[in-house]
Amino acid sequence: MRSGLARALRTLYWFEAGLATAAYAGVAGLLLADVLSREFLGEAIWGAQKIAVFGAIVAGFLGLVLSTASNSHLRPQFADGWFPRAWSPGVSRIGDVFSGALYVGFAIVAVGYVEESIAARERAAVLYTPLWPIQIVLPYAFFSSAVRHFSFAAFPELKPEARPEGA
Repeated sequence: MRSGLARALRTLYWFEAGLATAAYAGVAGLLLADVLSREFLGEAIWGAQKIAVFGAIVAGFLGLVLSTASNSHLRPQFADGWFPRAWSPGVSRIGDVFSGALYVGFAIVAVGYVEESIAARERAAVLYTPLWPIQIVLPYAFFSSAVRHFSFAAFPELKPEARPEGA
């Protein structure tokens, strides 16, 4: 089971990394094309900036998932010395359960948000397209992060070693 879960989490990581990379590349390419079009053709690409914002939102939320998966997210360190070092594995597991539960809560709120957006038929300014296909990244990112934290709590050996800041 652990090796299957490890393989599934690794596959998911690479899938999400590919999507985030594609989103950032799309943002960069679109903005570059928009600037070049303005400079050489005297006209902007219609909707390019709005689409770029949506791409950055998708990439950013996938970045949340990737930082959770690689155990490289920012975390408060003020309480690191509160417990003896020997308790660290247990405290880490409790932290992962707490974080997983928090992300499940965020995901539930995000699902409600997307449902309300669908019900209200909200559309993007300028593009006039429905917003929910972009918003779906919110509950996805939160649920994906929750799954990872719960997996790390259940099987601590799956959790990557934390990297020091700036490394």
